[in-house]
Amino acid sequence: MITMFALCAAGGFALTGRAPENVKPSRAAYLAIALLVGGVVVILFALVASVHTVGWQRTIDYALQRIERDGVMSKGGNWNQLQLSNIPIALGTIGVSSALVMLARDSEIRKNPVLIQAALSCVGLATALSIGISAFNWCGWQCFLNPRWLAHSRREIATYPLSGIPIALASVLSVERYLAGPRAWTFKGRSLSWTLLAAGIVITLGELISLRNVDVLALAQTPSFANQGISISYLLFSHVFEHFLDFVLIAPLTGGLYALLRLLAQTRRH
Repeated sequence: MITMFALCAAGGFALTGRAPENVKPSRAAYLAIALLVGGVVVILFALVASVHTVGWQRTIDYALQRIERDGVMSKGGNWNQLQLSNIPIALGTIGVSSALVMLARDSEIRKNPVLIQAALSCVGLATALSIGISAFNWCGWQCFLNPRWLAHSRREIATYPLSGIPIALASVLSVERYLAGPRAWTFKGRSLSWTLLAAGIVITLGELISLRNVDVLALAQTPSFANQGISISYLLFSHVFEHFLDFVLIAPLTGGLYALLRLLAQTRRH
């Protein structure tokens, strides 16, 4: 999920094809390696901590998306459940990132077709990742009508656009600043940007309509200490804590992928 969002954020930024060309390939290569290695370290840390805490079998079950929630096992339950939120979040991420452009004279920053090709490859890889894992875990269209899954999707959509995605976008901006110096940015919506944002909003509204007669709090997993029940605010804040390692991972992963795109565009063009 985090890899898909990172690919969408990095690729979306590069879709405009406009970026300063005065970037040293060695500088971009160093940054890409440092950040991507940092992301790998976070993943390895999580793997070791998981094995130490819950053992190999439970770690494998989570990795293969067999665990829908504590005490509930289902084929691809976790991934298919997340797909309800992954798709609109990914569409919105590409829409927003592709609309962020540098404030500069057109003659100063020319469109780089190699960067656009690299960006399309990045977004294509995110799409292939989503489709591939969904096909591996497929358990029928009817599963997407599960009220509990739809409710969990609302929780994801209420969390990531205000936490993980801004961190990913800030990571790309920081990388660009490191590579090409400080620049002013603005939001310049294009037809592609607005179309993707609209598609994400429509999907989100459709899921909300499906839940209009559902008691979301009654479906939520209640911790043992909550004898008096739980609230919407508890569900949201606890979800941010639950995905803390995701937010640690998404920063170096997105920044490293964007630095790699800038490196490829720079070296291939010259």
